[in-house]
Amino acid sequence: MNILKDIYETNKEISKKAIDLTMKNWVIVFTGIIYSIISIVLFRVSFLFSILAGIIITLVMSALLSNYLYLIENIISYGKISLDDFKKGFQVYIWKIYGVMVVIWFVNYGADLFLSPLLKLRIGFVTLWMVLYWMAFVLLNCLPEVIYQKHEDLRDLFQYSFSFIKENWIDWFVPNIFLGVLFYLVMGRSFTISYLMTSLSLSLSIKSMVFYFIGQFLLSFTMVYRGLLFNLLSRTTRKKRVFKRNIYR
Repeated sequence: MNILKDIYETNKEISKKAIDLTMKNWVIVFTGIIYSIISIVLFRVSFLFSILAGIIITLVMSALLSNYLYLIENIISYGKISLDDFKKGFQVYIWKIYGVMVVIWFVNYGADLFLSPLLKLRIGFVTLWMVLYWMAFVLLNCLPEVIYQKHEDLRDLFQYSFSFIKENWIDWFVPNIFLGVLFYLVMGRSFTISYLMTSLSLSLSIKSMVFYFIGQFLLSFTMVYRGLLFNLLSRTTRKKRVFKRNIYR
């Protein structure tokens, strides 16, 4: 009961703050349009660079993710974002994110090269590859928050993520699953982060634009919520949170 009560109280506090911060910084929804334009131009000209295309695309995507995470960080830390934050954001975490992408690529490449026959083994409709991907999704779920909230080197980013999930998996995944279901119910088949961040519908109808901006707003709200939750869980224990609430009541 203490666990359920703590989860309820924690998320009640965070949800109010996340809604308030997202509403005050609604302008962040327009970043999706800018990211979309950059992505469209990038993919159309990347074929000109042949071998270097992969490196260039990864660098640009790292810069876009860096920009977005930096804006979320400023919303959480200072309650607002500015044009200067947007300009600066492209370079703040670019090398951290690029390093993470390279590590994940090497792991995928190595596994596919040396373990491909084993990983294609099926247990019913599930392959070992699918199991490993879901394990990685779970264990690295908080990696975006670790990148912009914890000053860790590349190796420790993964280690911290594993440790955090191990200690806070119930508190972390209960609200995240709820947010994921909410996101899916609203967005339906468009429920993909890559779509919302880097793909703007070619249809310019009012309905499609409203739908797109609703998705952008929900994405921003979710990321602010996750950031606030991560910040709280990484600095406190359940016992400490309960004790603090009892004092102020």
